[in-house]
Amino acid sequence: MKNIFILFILLTFNIFGYININPVTFDKKIDDKGEVQEYTLYNPTRNTLKYQLYLTDEGIEKSMKNWIEIFPTTVTLKPGRSGKFKVFVKAPKGAPRGEYLVTVGVKEIALPKVNSNETSTVQILTHLKMDLAGYVGNLNPKIFLKDFSTTLDEDNLNFHGLIANVGERRGTLDFYLAESKGKNSVYVGDLRLLKGEKVTASKLNQKLTKHDKDLIKNFSKYNTLIIKDSLSKKVLYEEKIK
Repeated sequence: MKNIFILFILLTFNIFGYININPVTFDKKIDDKGEVQEYTLYNPTRNTLKYQLYLTDEGIEKSMKNWIEIFPTTVTLKPGRSGKFKVFVKAPKGAPRGEYLVTVGVKEIALPKVNSNETSTVQILTHLKMDLAGYVGNLNPKIFLKDFSTTLDEDNLNFHGLIANVGERRGTLDFYLAESKGKNSVYVGDLRLLKGEKVTASKLNQKLTKHDKDLIKNFSKYNTLIIKDSLSKKVLYEEKIK
């Protein structure tokens, strides 16, 4: 009888492919005095992690790369700890109106191993890229709705139709249902739409709770849709729902 020896080679993976970062957008007006946004990185692993921050505008037509400052450019986080970095953007005077983009990279840097004999360890280093947008001029998203309607099935609030952003910049949109003339508005969610993007209204579908009892009881009275730009709080759309 032959003895068959099976050799299992075990590789230990320190999977650092896990970055918690908040927020992941910028979406600010960058002319005049410019704008700043603070970001928080969190390390949920049991390892000390070090990240390098950098900018790139590869493939971007209207770039704001040369208008940005990042501080600090490296962040080291012990297990379970968080750290912050800031992005400041200021467009030069006379910059043409429009939406500008940049990619912020968050790249993990390999740290020396505590035990030099750990030759079997394979490190998978994370590399996150975030596309950030800023804009010059008084630009706003512009909303187009197609076949939009709402229904209430027991305590399930459903939205139907299409929602499109046909404006000059991307943005986060806050949605409200209200009675006639905008009275007693109720916040029902938000959507972030890029310039030229369209989505199905069903993304707003939700299950109502006891805190929404007035909306459930008087749903037929909530016949008006209000959409606001989350950044400027400007009302972009206010019409009766057909």
